[in-house]
Amino acid sequence: MVALPPVAKVVRVDFHMLQGSDSNIQNRSFFQYQGALSQADADTWCAAFATQWGNHTMLHLSGSIALEQTVLTDLTSASAPQSLSTTVISGGGGAGVVLAGGTCAVVKKRIARRYRGGHPRDYIGGLLQSALSSPQLLTGGFITNLTNDYNAFVTAVLAAVPAGAAPASEVNVSYFSGFTNVTNPISGRTRAVPRPRVTPVVDLITAHSVNAVPASQRRRN
Repeated sequence: MVALPPVAKVVRVDFHMLQGSDSNIQNRSFFQYQGALSQADADTWCAAFATQWGNHTMLHLSGSIALEQTVLTDLTSASAPQSLSTTVISGGGGAGVVLAGGTCAVVKKRIARRYRGGHPRDYIGGLLQSALSSPQLLTGGFITNLTNDYNAFVTAVLAAVPAGAAPASEVNVSYFSGFTNVTNPISGRTRAVPRPRVTPVVDLITAHSVNAVPASQRRRN
């Protein structure tokens, strides 16, 4: 696979979590900074991401799920800083019946640009039975609390950006635009292959919301 192009002054933050036999539940966010990010500053910011993800995003989740690693990668160039935090934080929602590993709350991230295709979102696993008002719907209280806590997470990590890199904002990075139909010469089957952009598009995240209907990710079961 061809390497993705660099994205100046943007960091990718990967949250790696563990639940039962699923050892790599991952969520990913992007943040753009305006100044300069040294290795020491990247380490400081990465630690803040880990702490605030635990303090806010995982606050209402089962104790069966835990953040294991947080990885911050500066996408500016191949030689830009990368940082790893091994802070372990378990879900803070307490005991109770835990839903299947593939059941997730979807946090949608809004951008101003309109386009067809997948939009930025997080799939938050580790839900408790108490988060459901019915087999098909999350409770209004859970939706409100997760939305507020995700907003608080973003606010906290933006405030924690090191002074040399400030200010910062949450963004989405679009690496692909449209598709190219590729036909297999042996089978004759045609598949749509995403078309890489020469220059990635960076969009500001303007708002967050949580879907009332939980999502299902079979690979997490």
